[in-house]
Amino acid sequence: MKILESVRGMAFLGTFVQARLFSAACAEHTAGVVLQYLADEGRPADQDTCVAALELLWDTAPPDENAAAALHRRLSGLPELGQEFRPSGIQRSAVLGFRALLTGVAMLIDQGPDGAVEPSRSARALARELDGESGTTAAEEDAIQDRDIERIMSWSPQERTLHLHGLRAAAAETGRDRLAAARARHGLGDGAPDGAVTHPGPVTATVDRGDVAAAEQRARYGVVGRITAGSDAGGYLRVDRSADLSETPEERASAAGVIILVAADPAMTRDCVGEWVEDWAGVEKALRQDGRQVDWDAAP
Repeated sequence: MKILESVRGMAFLGTFVQARLFSAACAEHTAGVVLQYLADEGRPADQDTCVAALELLWDTAPPDENAAAALHRRLSGLPELGQEFRPSGIQRSAVLGFRALLTGVAMLIDQGPDGAVEPSRSARALARELDGESGTTAAEEDAIQDRDIERIMSWSPQERTLHLHGLRAAAAETGRDRLAAARARHGLGDGAPDGAVTHPGPVTATVDRGDVAAAEQRARYGVVGRITAGSDAGGYLRVDRSADLSETPEERASAAGVIILVAADPAMTRDCVGEWVEDWAGVEKALRQDGRQVDWDAAP
């Protein structure tokens, strides 16, 4: 198949950084199905593990092998990935998403570009599984992966930074399409199965992962802003990723979400308080709730 040839070409000719971006996009295609499945199952801890794996794939920093190995162990412990597990229906769809994440994280440990092949296969298999009789979803997945490879391989290092958010936003749009197909085919999201504990809320501030990706494009992590209106007006605000505050690989592996810091001074040392949220979409929601407006260019 053309797409498999393209992925193999990337594995042998592309760099690890290029292959990592492609693996992240493939995993993002499956993320909506995975997270909704786990929500229906009432498994927020496993949701957090999958979100952390996805964020690690999209991270542009050099991979921390120890953090990746810790995440890989957590993913490997998912019951659906056990050898004795024989999935069918929505469970089969979820397993394919888990495998995309698992093999993507494994790539961060080995740091070889050929690791992009398995996340690609899992995303294509999910598209086929959700396709039914038409074959259109599988063909769409092939075309999207071909397009992503061509784009990623054409970007210079500077262009990769510029286009990263656009790539993720497009991948999240595909993920929403896969989630819609899983809802139509398997009733995903109709409620937790008998005996399961319903997850009390969405993983992020919005159930739409496209909105999450769009919010990340507006993100100002690590930037000190002046609060010009609302609660604590006149003070200062900074948003940090939890992983960036970690001091050890083990802490980084388990870190999730972001922290909103509010203080009386731009150094964030006087009267500093923090609030944890899950992503930049959560930051924007918190700002709206407190009536805060922030001038990100005003702080010294």
